[in-house]
This record gives sequence, structure tokens and C-alpha cells, in this order.
Amino acid sequence: MGKPSVEQQFAMLAAIGANTDWGSLTTEELQLGITEAARAGAEFTAFVRNGCQTVTAGPFRETGELTIEIPALRRPTLQEIKATYPWVDRIELDASPTSPVILRLATVLLPREEAVNGANYERRLIPHQGLLLGLQHRDWLISHQDELPEPAQSVLKSLLGKVYIDFPGIIVVHSDGVRSFPDCYEDAGRWDGSWHWLDGVFDQYGRLAVSGK
Repeated sequence: MGKPSVEQQFAMLAAIGANTDWGSLTTEELQLGITEAARAGAEFTAFVRNGCQTVTAGPFRETGELTIEIPALRRPTLQEIKATYPWVDRIELDASPTSPVILRLATVLLPREEAVNGANYERRLIPHQGLLLGLQHRDWLISHQDELPEPAQSVLKSLLGKVYIDFPGIIVVHSDGVRSFPDCYEDAGRWDGSWHWLDGVFDQYGRLAVSGK
């Protein structure tokens, strides 16, 4: 199956616009849609991929292993990302929060499920865009892993080598077309950063970094 043409893209947008009940919406609701365009776009993508049916939240659940307060952090620009990762061609999506968050860990696996492939993982992530933490949060966590208050610091260290943590609030596209998001893992007894390919798998050792309550 080929990529949709520009004409097809505009045809769908025109059809959606023509069939939207604009009169039932308020200016505040429309403004929220504009402000949250990245999340709305991600959810619309999932809607189309799901056969134009509503996407449900699925098996998302917090695992309760870790709680860390992270201050407000701005999203990195493409130029800033490319300065460290020159293979990044563009940012496909960045819906990561910029306000202060409480980092918690979560999973999208069912209780007896060992792993899901990349396509299923992405579908399960999309309803939670806006909660998923991004590159700025991963880099902050790595930089401050020795400065966290207790018990957060001890708990984070205890997870070394047991889990890896995904930060899929941002998705980037490589120069060769590969799509990925930041993660962190154990390296020589410390947390270090890497990138998780979206066509890979999410298994029982994986955790999502999310903005929890």
C-alpha cells in the first residue's frame, strides 16, 4: 500500500470539514482543538487506522513503581535535537507536557501479555498523548539521577537492569524514514539514553514515562 497523495490528504480534510457540525461547537472548544492540535492529529490518525472507528483507551495502567517530580520543561526544537542527533530529519509529533509533571511508570500490556509489536504498541499509545513524557523529561531524569530526593533515588536505582523506560511523547523521523522515540536503560550501573524504534516491540520489561496524579 502506497502513501496517500497530497490530493487525498486535502480531500479527506475537506470531507471532514464539510461534515463537521460546526454550529454545535463553541469558540472555546475550537480554540482548545487548535491548542491541542498535535494530540488531536495523533488521535485522528489512530481513528483512520482503526477503520474510522473510535479508538478506546485499551489496557493502559500505571505500575506504581516510581514517583518523581519534574519541573516545567520546554520541548526541544528540531535544530536542538539535530545538534545531538544529526540523523533526525523531522519531528513527526511532540505532544509531551511542558508544565510541571509527576513522572510515573505505566504499561500498555495486558496482565498476561508478554509483548506487543510496534503497530499495536503505537495504537495503544495514541489515546494517551498529552500524558506521555518526551525527550526533555528523559534528559532531565538522566542528568538528575544522582540528585533526586529519597525514596525516589533509591527506587530509580533499584530498577536499573530490570526495566527500560520509554518516553514516546515525541516521535521523530530519521533521514532513512525510520520512526523512533527516546528511552533510557541501564548502562554500566547508570541510566543512559537511547532511541526505541516504533517498528520494534514493547515487552514486559518496558515501562512508559507518563504524567501521573
